[in-house]
Amino acid sequence: MNQKTFKFPFWALLALPFSLQAYPFVDIETSEGTITVELKPKSAPISVANFLRYVDSGFYDQTIFHRVINDFMVQGGGFDTDFKKKKTSDPITLESNNGLKNNRGTLAMARTSSPDSATAQFFINSIDNDFLNFSPKTSGYAVFGEVTTGIEIIDRIGAVKTTNDRPDKAIIIKTIRRKEGQLKFTGMKTSYSTGDKLQIFIEDFFIKREKALDLWIGIQLPNGNFIYLTHQNDNPFSTTPMVFKANVSPDETTQTVLNFTIPKGLAGNYTFYAIFNQPNKDINDLFHSLRSNIAQTQITLTD
Repeated sequence: MNQKTFKFPFWALLALPFSLQAYPFVDIETSEGTITVELKPKSAPISVANFLRYVDSGFYDQTIFHRVINDFMVQGGGFDTDFKKKKTSDPITLESNNGLKNNRGTLAMARTSSPDSATAQFFINSIDNDFLNFSPKTSGYAVFGEVTTGIEIIDRIGAVKTTNDRPDKAIIIKTIRRKEGQLKFTGMKTSYSTGDKLQIFIEDFFIKREKALDLWIGIQLPNGNFIYLTHQNDNPFSTTPMVFKANVSPDETTQTVLNFTIPKGLAGNYTFYAIFNQPNKDINDLFHSLRSNIAQTQITLTD
């Protein structure tokens, strides 16, 4: 590998929130635009698992934000566009005492006055609502996610005209879907020696992906610098940002990342990163166009 001196803030930025790998993202596509939410399974595992079961079943498709209060919150996920209440699964245990606060842009489970009564409905806080937090005197409301893009859409929904907190014009949740790829490195061991065969694959485990996406793969070298894999046999490594493979179709679930015999002189630790990005998007626009988790793996090479 050509270890030219190169620093690029994109991968360095990814190196900071490693926990993103474990935190799923969903897109809430509404009649007012798309809101992206980062879920928090480590803090609220029951709430996140419950929410994702509804997401994966398509339960939220063509539901509405039925309760909207400006400078407070927007609530939805329980009624269809005819304002008929949807049948839900059993209620879940309240997770409000998880350290997450009902701050602006957070996603929380709606419930009745009974603490363990949340099912499918959720709300998004449009301001900091401290009185909704858990305390020794109040049960509070369980936060389980946070808006990463689209908070202005929440503000716009909050400002619509309502009657008895119900929007006069329906605010439709067209669908809620996980991000469009779920990447994972496979096929490798954690350590290799000179002369070993190194094979690394990246697999997309997201079974419902419908769109072609651009796959980016970067490597942090032992000296801390970053390079990009290019999928070009004559020039497989680049010190400037370059997509690994453009327009990866949904049928292409496995990609060969590396397949070669390890030569001498490459001893050290290497960290691999992979993401799906929207097609034809510059890497600098990552946080607006990211379409997968951030897959990460590390290997050690010895001479």
